[in-house]
Amino acid sequence: MKRLQRLLALMVPVLVGFVAASASAATPTLARDGASLLRASLASATVTDCTTGDTATERSATFSAGMDAVPGTSTMSVAFDLYEQTSATSPYVAVSAPGFGVWQSSNRAIASFTANENVVDLPAPAAFRALVRYRWLSRSGRVIRRAERVTKACVETAPEPDLFIVQITHAAGSPARTNELYSVAIRNSGPGSAGPFEVAFSVDATPLADQQVVGLDPRSDTTVQFSGPRCTAGSTITAQLDPADAISEPSNPSRRITLTCGAADGANAASGG
Repeated sequence: MKRLQRLLALMVPVLVGFVAASASAATPTLARDGASLLRASLASATVTDCTTGDTATERSATFSAGMDAVPGTSTMSVAFDLYEQTSATSPYVAVSAPGFGVWQSSNRAIASFTANENVVDLPAPAAFRALVRYRWLSRSGRVIRRAERVTKACVETAPEPDLFIVQITHAAGSPARTNELYSVAIRNSGPGSAGPFEVAFSVDATPLADQQVVGLDPRSDTTVQFSGPRCTAGSTITAQLDPADAISEPSNPSRRITLTCGAADGANAASGG
């Protein structure tokens, strides 16, 4: 019995020491886990400027990154990677741009570090965002912590066309006075190009065959013609641009015009826009 008591007396200090050592060994792990929960406050990534415009030279984005030092930090560094999305259903894809993918480093022994990166001549429509990589380095240059953040998107919308009917004129066709030749003058006053679109025309609610415009450059004009019944006094003629709404553009009442014909000499004209 005495031998067993002496054995237990010897084991107790060993067990107590083991428990104390285990608790001590667990402390650094808990500290690291706790520090990892704070990483969101140690690094930030934002879009500080998103400039839109009608031309690529007017469109740009500026991304900013900030980080705070952690214990043991001598210097901090960040790198920006640029990503582009060309449609709402497509994924973001990494693209190259001057200054991106390059590490920017802070001075030694500072409490916080901020860096910026700018990209210009952006295409549209597209959305751009930056993946920011962070490194905290010791005096010897060893990386003691890493992090990544993704900024919100800078969305660049494409410039839109702005179509309207400038004028409708009509004159006697051939054979004379049995039909009319109607001309519809169209202008795109917007900064964006218009793709193909139809022009509808009717005389006294009787539709003529639609005419197609293959496209219209920014701030340019075109004319389409229709051959149809005479525009007699009191009858109406109606022209409408893009009745199928194929072109995305601002709402413009001058895309549709209805005129009442005057004297039988066919000298009517209308101005829109």
